[in-house]
Parts: sequence; C-alpha cells; structure tokens
Amino acid sequence: MRNLFLILGILIFAAPAMAQTWYTANQVTIGWDAVAKLQTTDQANKYQVYTRNDLVSNGSPVGGEITATQLLITLSVEGKYYFGVKTIRYPQGETTGIPSVGTAWSNVAADTNNNPFGVMYFVAPGFPGGLRRVVAP
Repeated sequence: MRNLFLILGILIFAAPAMAQTWYTANQVTIGWDAVAKLQTTDQANKYQVYTRNDLVSNGSPVGGEITATQLLITLSVEGKYYFGVKTIRYPQGETTGIPSVGTAWSNVAADTNNNPFGVMYFVAPGFPGGLRRVVAP
C-alpha cells in the first residue's frame, strides 16, 4: 500500500511538469522577446528559427536569419514539430555572426513562460461524395 501511495504521489507531481499543449495546423506564427544588444555599437541582433521533430536534435533552420521577433512558418511535411530560436550577434563591422550559446525551444517550460507547445500537421482526408438517402427494403 505504501508503494502505491509513493507511485501515486510521483504521478501527481510529475504530470504538470510534462504538460504540453499541441496545436493542429499547417501554419503557425511564433514570436519571442527581443534580445538587447551587448554593445551600443553592435549591429541589430538577428535570429535564426529552427524546427525539429524530436526532443534531442539541434533542429533544421527555417529560412535565413531575420531581425523580426516573430515568424510565420508553413509546414508541408506531416509530423509533430517543436520550434527553436537562437540569437545571432553582429559586432560593429563584422559580417560573421556570433550565435547564442543556447536555443530557446517551444517544448521547454523555462523558454515559454511555463507554456510549452508543439504543432502537429497531418493532411486531412477527403470528404465523402455521392451522399444519398437509402430506402430500407
């Protein structure tokens, strides 16, 4: 009985930590907070957005670097997606950016103000045609 209460207690406290909202869509706009320049002479920070289908990979870049703090992403391959954003710093006169050490991911509670999320995209099936009334014999 004691073990049952222990297991129940673990499940009760672990469940909120695993809570993640999934949205079903083929397009999603993600946004993030701007990162302040480290030096006033720096060029504007840029951001690189990533997608991934698992919890461990570095993801695949979505387009190129942008200065905006939101991006509309259109999904064309079925699956479940997480999104990540990395800041790229460009010191004055430099043409090669310095990426942030980490990436903010949509499935990480600390990176999403405790609102982790993902997006599922699956092609919807066609709808039936030839609808008719069937008369019972």
